[in-house]
Amino acid sequence: MVVEVNNISLFEYYEGFSEFQEQIFQCKLKFLVQLAKMYPNSKFVFYNALGRFGLLEEVYKILENIFENFDIDLENKLLDFNSSPINNLPHVRIDGRVTAVDSVETIGLVKVESENALKCDYTTCLYLLENLTEKDLEDKFRGFKVEILPKSFFESELVNSLKTANQRYIVLKLIRGEEICL
Repeated sequence: MVVEVNNISLFEYYEGFSEFQEQIFQCKLKFLVQLAKMYPNSKFVFYNALGRFGLLEEVYKILENIFENFDIDLENKLLDFNSSPINNLPHVRIDGRVTAVDSVETIGLVKVESENALKCDYTTCLYLLENLTEKDLEDKFRGFKVEILPKSFFESELVNSLKTANQRYIVLKLIRGEEICL
């Protein structure tokens, strides 16, 4: 049996999502391990396996630790299926037939402009919140994380009925007497 894997791009860089590189890489590795378990004793052929920053030696080391029999095709072929678990439901070609692999973890990398657009079609979504007023500061501004979890039962009771993260943030800051940063 020959299993063809296209566009896994192990060392790809996703603009704006550098803080999630390890999670993205681990997702790809889990996908490869799952494939090895699903199709034992098969020959695997990898197309577009390197990514923009991949070295053949590094990709080869990774693959030889997962697969017993594999080849890496270094031609940048445009194929009719995509095996990446990133922003995609992965497909592989088995003995010439394209098949979906829907039992694996997938990650969606989503740039959103408001919390109303938070939609996830994958098992995990990593969001990059973009604020239109900050577009001119894109090289300096990435965002900041604010903890908005209640620290006590009292805080929990007050914020449970609030619908948005912005409302919870303001109420928690006011109760705690902390400075509000908008």
